[in-house]
Amino acid sequence: MPPLDRTHALIAELAHALGLPDLPADASGGVRLTIGEATEVSLYGVDDLTLLLVAPIAALPKQPDYGLTLYLLRANMFDAETAPCHVGADRHGTLVFWGRVPIDQFDGPGLARLLERVAGQVVAMRGEIEAAA
Repeated sequence: MPPLDRTHALIAELAHALGLPDLPADASGGVRLTIGEATEVSLYGVDDLTLLLVAPIAALPKQPDYGLTLYLLRANMFDAETAPCHVGADRHGTLVFWGRVPIDQFDGPGLARLLERVAGQVVAMRGEIEAAA
């Protein structure tokens, strides 16, 4: 794997913007942050051009109704307000909000603002899922 110098520099800027000394990688190789009360967002360096953001939303409901299915599928459309992020499910059936963002479009404070927006969207999606249950 090539060195991810730009990725590491952006993560260092993010740590500084958050008032932290550093943001070390966890066992999965990503940086895991808790935004707000309980929204976890992980960041992974991909190729020193893009950063992968992953945030678990909730367990995929066993019997989602039409409205919830439509809501989740709309989040993946080209004109979704949540672009460039999408909704998917991991192999354990957990819905995740994820996206790839270009490193060169962010500095530390800008990435911190994006993470706040991602966390807000995840909280909103959790609310929609809970309301449909």
